[in-house]
Amino acid sequence: MYILIVNPAAGNGRGLKLYQQLKKTSDYHSRDIQTFFTEAPAGAEALASDLSKSQGPSLKACLVLGGDGTLHEVINGWNPSRPVPICFLPAGSGNDFARGLGVKSRIPDLFKSVLRKPREHHVYLGNYQVHNGQKRTFLNSVGIGFDGAVASYADRPAFRLWIRRLHLTKWIYPAALVRALQWFKAVEVEVKLDDQPPVIEKVMMMTITNHPYFGGGMKIAPRAGIHHPRFSVILVRALSKRKLLALFLSVFIGKHTALREVVEWEADRVHVCTNQGTLFQVDGQPSRSDEWLIKKASSKTTFLSNS
Repeated sequence: MYILIVNPAAGNGRGLKLYQQLKKTSDYHSRDIQTFFTEAPAGAEALASDLSKSQGPSLKACLVLGGDGTLHEVINGWNPSRPVPICFLPAGSGNDFARGLGVKSRIPDLFKSVLRKPREHHVYLGNYQVHNGQKRTFLNSVGIGFDGAVASYADRPAFRLWIRRLHLTKWIYPAALVRALQWFKAVEVEVKLDDQPPVIEKVMMMTITNHPYFGGGMKIAPRAGIHHPRFSVILVRALSKRKLLALFLSVFIGKHTALREVVEWEADRVHVCTNQGTLFQVDGQPSRSDEWLIKKASSKTTFLSNS
């Protein structure tokens, strides 16, 4: 038996359109697939929590049709005492986790392959905890500073409506980047990697990531890999807005790490503090904090794919 969690609003309605395609396939009808729809923003987390408590040993996998945000909610909602393989059917605007996992097939082909002959990926995801907050899991990255400001701007309802009207959904991150660039200022951070002494830096942004991609395909950490046991940590020191814009243009091809303002580290544990509330993003969802404790998960999560 399989569970299929569908976010019909993902990708500006793409989630519903893809589900309607899958529903017409012979594989959908020949397998025991129970389908559930998210009914509200952040609804996938509560849905996954309920489903994980009620399912027995006959459950083979949980398929998630939505964006990175939907998958983030499912991972955090699923009861960790009842692990089950997860298949991500990317239907959002960014889909960076699918890129990191190497998924390139069309959704109907991926759906068919996972049901017939899946390939397993065993991945150490990341755990994070903000000041006085509970521990949560992330798939892609935690971005502090400018990355958080961009995600915050991209999350504004009026901006998202404008992007949809212009049919620029795939370019929402670059468009938000240009707008956020007008007002963002560098922040001072204290960074402690593993057991090393802390360092203080004035930065534009800092990204702790499980794989190379963020922002809908930008290659922020070219040397990172989804199966790597450590985080890639990218720190961009304070620089002019013009140079920051040039940096992001080079991110698409992964050449930004050659700039002297860009530092790339590896770590299992990252502790970051600021002296003020600072914007940040987790898997594209914006928030604000002044402290972050980020660790590699102690156990692996199994994902199903066809590559």
